[in-house]
Amino acid sequence: MAAASPSQRATSQFLRRLRRSLPWYPFIIVNTVIFLVFNLVPWISMFRYSVLKTDLLSTREFVGLDHFVTMLTDAKLHKAMLNTVWFTVMYIPLLVAVSLGVAVLVNRPLRGMKAFRALYFLPNITSVAVLSLIFRRFLSPRPDGPINFLIGLVGIPPQRWLIDVNQAMPSIVGISLWEAFGYFMVIWLAGLQAIPSELYDAAKVDGANGWRLHRYVTIPLLRPTAAFIIVIATIGALQVFGSIFILTGGGPVNATTTVVYQIYSEAFNFGRFGYASALSILFFVIILIVALIQSRYLRFGEDIY
Repeated sequence: MAAASPSQRATSQFLRRLRRSLPWYPFIIVNTVIFLVFNLVPWISMFRYSVLKTDLLSTREFVGLDHFVTMLTDAKLHKAMLNTVWFTVMYIPLLVAVSLGVAVLVNRPLRGMKAFRALYFLPNITSVAVLSLIFRRFLSPRPDGPINFLIGLVGIPPQRWLIDVNQAMPSIVGISLWEAFGYFMVIWLAGLQAIPSELYDAAKVDGANGWRLHRYVTIPLLRPTAAFIIVIATIGALQVFGSIFILTGGGPVNATTTVVYQIYSEAFNFGRFGYASALSILFFVIILIVALIQSRYLRFGEDIY
C-alpha cells in the first residue's frame, strides 16, 4: 500500500483536529452572533448615519461632513465637553484615594473583615437607578432632607444640591463615587495581596514601619494596579450617564450635561440621529486618544517585578 503524501497527511490531521474541536463551535457561534448584532452592526450603522440627516423615520438626506463642521460652533456641545472634563477631574482623584484607603483598611486579617468587604462592594452590584433614587431622597433640598438635617446640626444652612448650578456636578460625583469605589477597592485589594510578605519583612528589618512601609513598599509595588485603575476609571468617567439621566436630566441650566447625555439628547429628544452618530464617533476618538496617552505615560501593562 502506497504511503500517504504530505498533503494527504496534513488534510487528515486537519480533519482530526476539526472533529475534536467541533463541540466548542456552538459557543463560538453564539459569541460571534452577539458580537455582530450588538457591536459590529451598530458601529456600521453609526458611521452610516453620521453622514446623513435623519430621524430614522423620514427621508434620509446625505450631508457629508456637515455634522462634524457643526460641532465646531455647537456651544451646547462645548459646554458638555467642559462638564465631562470637570466631572473626570473631580472624580478620578477621589475614586483612587477612597478605594485605595478602604482597600488598605479591609486588607487586615481581622475577624469579620470579609463581611466589611462585601458591604463596601454592595453598591457596585446595585442598580444605578436604585442608587440614584436613594440619593434623590438623601440630597433633598428641603431643610428636613437627611443630609441637610445632619449639616444643620452643626450650623450649616440647607443646601440645594442637585438643583443648584454649582452643587449639581459635585453631587453627581459623590453619587458616582459611592457607586463605583467598591469595585476598584477589590482591584486594589488584589494588588495588595499580591505583594510578597517577604518585602515587608525586609523593610521592617531596615527599620521601616507604619507609613514608611506604605510609602516605600506598598505604593511603588501597586503601580501596575494604579495604572489599570486610572485608565479604566477615566474611560468610565468620560461616559457618565445613568445618574445624570435619572437625577438632573442634564440640568440645572446644562450644568450636568455631559457628552454622553448630549448624544442621548440629540438622538432621542430631538430626533437628530445623524448628528448624534457623528458625536459618538468624535467622542470615541477622544476616549481612545485619552486612553492611549494614559497607557503610554502610566506604562499600563508593564510588570515591575
